[in-house]
Amino acid sequence: MLPLDFHAHIEPSVKPEALLDLGACVIAVTRSLSEFAMVADRRDDSVAWGIGVHPGVSTSHEEFSPHRFRALVEKTPVVGEIGMDRRSPVSLSTQKATLEAILEIACERPRILNVHSAGSTGTLLDVLQMFGPKGMVLHWWRGTVAETRLALDLGCWFSINAAEVARPRILKVVPKERILTETDHPFGDRRQLAPRRPGRVNVVEAALAKEWNVDGDAVRRQVWRNFVDIAQVTGTADLFPSTFQRTMLAA
Repeated sequence: MLPLDFHAHIEPSVKPEALLDLGACVIAVTRSLSEFAMVADRRDDSVAWGIGVHPGVSTSHEEFSPHRFRALVEKTPVVGEIGMDRRSPVSLSTQKATLEAILEIACERPRILNVHSAGSTGTLLDVLQMFGPKGMVLHWWRGTVAETRLALDLGCWFSINAAEVARPRILKVVPKERILTETDHPFGDRRQLAPRRPGRVNVVEAALAKEWNVDGDAVRRQVWRNFVDIAQVTGTADLFPSTFQRTMLAA
């Protein structure tokens, strides 16, 4: 069973043949509609490309169009990276408006949502609570214990990278049924030994095995079962590339 990297950044210019030896199933998030448009028609066997509007990228908001997003989202099972970021040069009001427009569409056309929340966990939860979309996965979560419990009540999952397992407070609050693994390559795996690349979630799997008192195979199988749950909730399983679908069946 291949590892699952739920959140990584891969340049759209990377050729499909360069991704064949990753040895993992990878969700590659994008930062803008134009970036996603470059990969929307690719058919990588083990890489699923998400449609994103990154909260920290000004041009992504400037070019955002609900009409264009609605058309492009038909080509992918994943919406990401989206969300809110207090450090962004984009005003929080603009970020919120973009996010709300995306969530409105996601409520009509359920997709797995890959959500960023740096410095804005409370505001983000308010927006998610207002819309209540299915399939929300909080990436690199930094909320308080109370906010984390609220996110769980809202039905959220959490994707964990190597930087997070060094400070594993979240693992004391979130049950194993709501955890996914990620690299956030090339950002969340900066402290890992080379070669750093999408799909290398071994550090995260080892930390989870220790926390859950199980072996690595059990961790990987649990993560895939969690992913299957999200795919079923959103009805997106058939939209994933072939290697994802085979691994979901094996889980």
